[in-house]
Amino acid sequence: MLLQAFIVSVMVALSSVVGALFFGNSTKLVGLQRFVVPTAVGILLAFVLFELLPETFAASPQYGGLMVAIGFIGFYVLSNFLHQRFHDQQHDDCERKTAATLLLIGDSVHNLSDGVLLGLAFLIDPAVGVATGVALALHEVPQEIVEFGVLIRAGYTRAQAIVRNLFSASTVVVGTIGTILLAETAEEYLWVVTGLAAGNLLFLAASELLPRIHGNLKNYGGIWNATAAIILGFVIMSIIINWAHSYAPHAHDHEAHTEHSDHDEQYETHDEHDEHDEHDE
Repeated sequence: MLLQAFIVSVMVALSSVVGALFFGNSTKLVGLQRFVVPTAVGILLAFVLFELLPETFAASPQYGGLMVAIGFIGFYVLSNFLHQRFHDQQHDDCERKTAATLLLIGDSVHNLSDGVLLGLAFLIDPAVGVATGVALALHEVPQEIVEFGVLIRAGYTRAQAIVRNLFSASTVVVGTIGTILLAETAEEYLWVVTGLAAGNLLFLAASELLPRIHGNLKNYGGIWNATAAIILGFVIMSIIINWAHSYAPHAHDHEAHTEHSDHDEQYETHDEHDEHDEHDE
């Protein structure tokens, strides 16, 4: 099972190169530049609102919000540090470099949480693990495409963008294998990772990408073109998330169902013993 989980997690990580295939020729990006960042905002918002936040608050209603806040504020501090670092190095594209770096870090945290889910799915059943891996890979596609576009626009070469994407995606392998090896504690702390990722990506969308769009609306075709791209990204990601959940429900949903069933069985057994005792009396 461990080998199967490793192979599937590696395949999920390799889905990060889909952006390079989509922008096989850098000239294709020229006409799409005005749509890449707004679409990324829509995709990130949908992912945070329909995936990460619900998982975090379902697992920890009391402390989930605190973890999201820590992720948001932490990225605020990191953003300031990166702005200073790139500014000191006299990069003309300081804003783009900062946003691209934050995107890679946030995606790494998110991929780690995906790895935990994938590991839990394999612990339930290898077939569930494979189905979950397929769903995770497919719902990564739109995010990886725009992430690659953001990296290219930040001044990275195609090779550099591919390497950075693969590095951020590799945490899914770490999460998968680590979960299987630490099965008893992994699920208990999943909400910490999803909460941090939600805060990270929410900051990135609201405080890094949106202000850049607002400050250069002419470069993005005006307010309505930018808004249409945001809505398009949001709708596409929402549909994919909904499909992924219906096709391969998340591992912790299976766990909860199993625990609930076991709990019911215990009650049924207890009731049967009570009835038997009453009969004996």
